[in-house]
Amino acid sequence: MHSIKHFIWDFDGTLMDTYPNVIRYLRLGMQECGHDAPDVEIMEKMMTTIGYAIRYYSEKFDIPDLKERYRKYSVQEATDPIRVFPCVPEVLRQIRKMGGYNYIFTNRGDTIYPILERAGIENEFTEIVTADSPQFAMKPAPDVILYLMEKYGGNNENTVMIGDRVCDLESAYRAGCKTCHLLTPSVPQYPDCDFRVNDFTEMLTHLSNP
Repeated sequence: MHSIKHFIWDFDGTLMDTYPNVIRYLRLGMQECGHDAPDVEIMEKMMTTIGYAIRYYSEKFDIPDLKERYRKYSVQEATDPIRVFPCVPEVLRQIRKMGGYNYIFTNRGDTIYPILERAGIENEFTEIVTADSPQFAMKPAPDVILYLMEKYGGNNENTVMIGDRVCDLESAYRAGCKTCHLLTPSVPQYPDCDFRVNDFTEMLTHLSNP
């Protein structure tokens, strides 16, 4: 991983442990209509994308406005506790210390900014691209990765996309850059990738040791 200079990060479930809150908000939306689902099942659907999980339960339980119900509860995220995964700040700082650059590419909107600020890591990123950037197609499209590589001098060998889901890596496959899969213990998946790590402590060891 020492040949990598440009690190493009997913947000949900990668940098920040947001999934417990997302599951709770979605369950609250379903419960308003007399339905519910187990956390593990919701997590399995979210491993495609959060949007897919919302669409799945909207159709399964015939709740056409489930997305709006979910959003009503998700505004609580601005004040609800959300933790940054252990060792994330150290990894981000180590990358910068090595002369590398951090970026975020997320299908989430600009709601991530106050969360990053609360976690104290918002200044670790050279650029952040969210779903509220209308000029770009979201994952699994490669557009954002290609844009970041062209703008900052990245190439197929010195750029990596890091995420916990297949959709994160699909963007990288299509852009032709390296891929790093962060294992999600609760719903383990093993997609093809160039690097796989169990957690950020392991990643920091890789970055710190030549």
